[in-house]
Amino acid sequence: MKELSKTFITIVILVVFLIVSGFAEAADITSTAQGGKWSDKTTWIGGVVPTLTDNVIITSTVTANGGSYSSTPYPVVNLTINAGGKIIREKNSGGLSYLKISGNLTNNGEIIDYADYFDIDLAGNLINNGILKPRYINLIGENQQLSGTSAIECKQINLNMKDEFARAASNLIFKNCRVNSGVSTTNKKLNMNKFSLSLMADSIRYDAYYGSVSSSSEIVIPIVFDGTGILNAENSLIGGTIYGSAIIKSPSYAFFKDLTIEGNLTLDEGAKFSSQVNLQKLRVKGDFTNFADLNKDTVRVRNVKFAPRSMYLYVYGNSNNLGSTGISTVYPTTNGKTISLSGNYDAAVYIQHAENSDKPGGKVLINSEVNISGKLDVYANLEIQPGGTMNMLNKTLTSPVYVRKEQAAITNNGTINRHHRIGNSWSYRSFTAQDGMFADYELREWSDRIEGVDISVFNNQTYSGLPGSVKRWWRLSPVGTGKVKTYTLKLYYDESMLNGQKEKNLKVFRSGDKGTTWELVSIGTNATLDTLENSISIGKWNIATSMLSEFGDFVISSGDGSVPIPSPIILNLVGSTNVRLGAPNRYTIHLYNAGNTRTESFMTSLTVSDDIAFKQVEIPTNDGKIILPIDSIGSPKDHTQVFYIPYLDPNEDYAFDVIVQGVNPGTKSAKNGGTSLTLFGFFDALRSGKKEETYVDVVNKVVDLNPSEMDEYYRALGVTDYKLLTKKEKDGTGAFVVKTFIKHTVETASNANPLTKIAYKIGSAIELVGEVKDSFRRRMWHWLYKEVGLYGVEESSGKTINGKIVTSWDPNEKQGPTGYGESNFLFQANKMNYTILFENKKEATAPAYRVQIVDTLSAVFNPETVKFGTTSHSGPNYNWKMERNGNVLKWDIEGIELPPNITPPEGEGYVTFSVDLKEGLNSGTTIDNKATIVFDINPPITTNVWRNVLDTIAPQTVMTPLKYAVGDTAINVSCNSSDNVNGSGVSKYKYFASVNNEPFKFIGESYENSISFCVSDSTKNNYRFYALATDNVNNAELKVPKYAEINSIPVSNKTNELFSDQLKLYPNPTSGKITVECFTEKRTPVDFEIYSASGELVRISKLGLLEAGKGHFTMDISDLKQGVYFAKVILNQTTETFKVVKN
Repeated sequence: MKELSKTFITIVILVVFLIVSGFAEAADITSTAQGGKWSDKTTWIGGVVPTLTDNVIITSTVTANGGSYSSTPYPVVNLTINAGGKIIREKNSGGLSYLKISGNLTNNGEIIDYADYFDIDLAGNLINNGILKPRYINLIGENQQLSGTSAIECKQINLNMKDEFARAASNLIFKNCRVNSGVSTTNKKLNMNKFSLSLMADSIRYDAYYGSVSSSSEIVIPIVFDGTGILNAENSLIGGTIYGSAIIKSPSYAFFKDLTIEGNLTLDEGAKFSSQVNLQKLRVKGDFTNFADLNKDTVRVRNVKFAPRSMYLYVYGNSNNLGSTGISTVYPTTNGKTISLSGNYDAAVYIQHAENSDKPGGKVLINSEVNISGKLDVYANLEIQPGGTMNMLNKTLTSPVYVRKEQAAITNNGTINRHHRIGNSWSYRSFTAQDGMFADYELREWSDRIEGVDISVFNNQTYSGLPGSVKRWWRLSPVGTGKVKTYTLKLYYDESMLNGQKEKNLKVFRSGDKGTTWELVSIGTNATLDTLENSISIGKWNIATSMLSEFGDFVISSGDGSVPIPSPIILNLVGSTNVRLGAPNRYTIHLYNAGNTRTESFMTSLTVSDDIAFKQVEIPTNDGKIILPIDSIGSPKDHTQVFYIPYLDPNEDYAFDVIVQGVNPGTKSAKNGGTSLTLFGFFDALRSGKKEETYVDVVNKVVDLNPSEMDEYYRALGVTDYKLLTKKEKDGTGAFVVKTFIKHTVETASNANPLTKIAYKIGSAIELVGEVKDSFRRRMWHWLYKEVGLYGVEESSGKTINGKIVTSWDPNEKQGPTGYGESNFLFQANKMNYTILFENKKEATAPAYRVQIVDTLSAVFNPETVKFGTTSHSGPNYNWKMERNGNVLKWDIEGIELPPNITPPEGEGYVTFSVDLKEGLNSGTTIDNKATIVFDINPPITTNVWRNVLDTIAPQTVMTPLKYAVGDTAINVSCNSSDNVNGSGVSKYKYFASVNNEPFKFIGESYENSISFCVSDSTKNNYRFYALATDNVNNAELKVPKYAEINSIPVSNKTNELFSDQLKLYPNPTSGKITVECFTEKRTPVDFEIYSASGELVRISKLGLLEAGKGHFTMDISDLKQGVYFAKVILNQTTETFKVVKN
């Protein structure tokens, strides 16, 4: 019994000991200074070899070799390698060895496997700030985190955790490392949270037999990003699935291996990517934005070189390819949604509903520019929106576009440019039933070789300078050495695009010189207008003379006047009325697109009077703002700064700041009498879709480029335009100073042709900027020109601030949109932009600690649309509280420490906001806004009231009857226009003319209510004119006034007593009868007409046929009043007109 009790007590004591030991803290064991083998006691301070219950700290070099024929574990709880400490596995040192870490691994030193047989099993967190090069790292715990500043360089890291995720706690780098899972690659994931992931390899390998790429750096497990993550890949393979959105970068090459992105994917600018092997799939379930080269060029990584691999790219969201897709086949996949397509596609594009046979619906929109170099297959609906352009660039395919009619269609409301390949073959002479082109033609006869025809159709726009036509036109250009002799043509119009033209009178006009002259081609019985089919056909196949013989530009018109399509771009300038002397003054340029499509690129300029100097320009980007001092954008003496805008998206409001300062009188020559800042926009001429032609034409007038240089500059402009568009897409830079624009263009041209003289010529032109004098009536391009009048130029009215130079002001001020005149009239105020300036006056005895601003909106505003904007004091050191409570806006900042404004602008600041007006406000509505400012506990300061007045009513025009005398070679076209009583007043006039019922053409623009127009003195012509007035806030007339019209009468250049081989008229002057003697070699019809001096037909005689030889006839005009008349003789298809005096 006693033995039993003793045994029982011993067991209890042992159990208690084991329990207590289990709760005891692990010992901390540190290596000695000399280090040694892990298993030797002398390696450790205290002579104790670590066990699985110990924490280990390595301060020296410790070897962890394996046994001869067995695996050797080295168990610890937490392992820390200090700086200078090392754990190494020596070369040729036996079997497998591995660290078995139940806690965390913190490496600030080195862990290196020299035998390729040393692993780490880790159950806790990994922190790596040193060198980490074991063979494998196996994550085997739960809730594990990875972090550190250095690369993890094991051959393979296996995510074999007990739970689903290994989580990043910092940016991670894997070098020459395969990120894998030995458990399952589907349910183990690397959660990067908001951190970046970098994959790196020293090089790659290429198997020529299988055509595949391999790398020591590869990730095959799913990656999870919180929001949008950054993945850097260098010579690495990326496969599996990425959850969230990703931006993938590569300084060398990266390779895709059946990769799926569950969110959005952006491929970064300058990066290069290829498929790991042919026919790999890259699926993007969100939006795809590409700035990189994807499967484009030959892959070159060190000594490895091979052709790019092919790829299938499936995009389920919007696809915007601003780089290259190379030989990748792109599959925009609707999956029941509406998605968009934009950018450049080097190979085939296959638009589809789904990857399988399902047809869930949806469509693809093109609302900007798309270039497709391969074939386009359309298996889901494709819609080109107004303002959108699709360029089919391939000229080798006989069928570059295929549409599966039973399940898809192309709807074209924009522009399509494509090629019809003929290959000089009779079999391919016809172009019919091509979706979205609205034109059929068939070639009947041609000379030499016709390779094909370039055909373009432009919808929802009239021909440039030709508003009096249907809003659809075509351009057909033959390709090859041959000439088309005969062909038939059929054009289709849309009733929604008639643009004021009368359908029953529609005709087709052709221009062979890009709009300089127009010829009526739908004439005679062989031209058919079908108002049921909405088509006009020209030519019959069996009647050669009925066909057309030349290509060119084609428009449809009834000869009626139309209102030009207005620009959707609205400019505004916000800043103080007065300009302070010697101190910076901030002015904000607002650019707003009121349309529903993306704009083309355009330019805008700010011109100052002689007593103002530019200081700097501040352009916002996604990451902050770019500050450009004046010496980087031009000369301090420049009066004008011109800015290039890549585009504006629908309803986009882009703003940037220009800083100026007043200069002392005499610093600049004050010739204009007053201080002013004037904002201009130039964009009307660019709506034809050929903006590069406009740029080249304007630049060439100054720099005199030869034809080859013009071609180089044209191509360079297109590239530059695209580069700057890409830059805005990428980093948000929405404005460029024009010197930067030209510099990019010159560099592009020079890179293409190092021998070009464009750089010198354009560089000389830039210097003209400083020579341009300030003038309200100028071309937008006056930075390249001598000063010229506005006549004949398409220009948007400027926004002008008029004031004076002041030595000081009260910066506690409210600033708003600049309008016209003292009432600050506004035309279209979709968005009101305001700035509130505040100042701690120089008399203050201490810095202001707190600033509070309150702005109460009146009833004309919609407070739900308020957007708080930029502030003068921003960044981590400034904590603004901005809030809206109903119609009351509040800004509050503590700790601003705004000093007294002893040296302006050190004691100044500002806040900004925007707000929309309520809809339906009447013209004449007054818009007032003011604010109150409180510094610390001082009394409130009330700002000035900023007032604008709406003017939404356009002027009305009545044409003045034309004064014309027979023989005049020019007439004065004039009008009377009136604005509403409470309006801003008439500003300028656009004039339009039609000759012989051709489409009305734009003939000039003037601030005067009259313009001179040349008329013919050798042929009879009908002339019609109208004018459209615009008021001072850009309200343009929307209704064409009644035309002014004349018929000109030709006058012979022969003397009164005419003696010629054919005609003689006498007596002249006459009191009654006049006789005409004539001679003809064959039987000829003769007509005789008498006109008054005003051009009215007063007498006509059809004399019938005149026999061959000499003959004469007489007309009695004795009943006519005394005066001057004109006698017209029509003989043998020759017309002569003579001035006759009746006594």
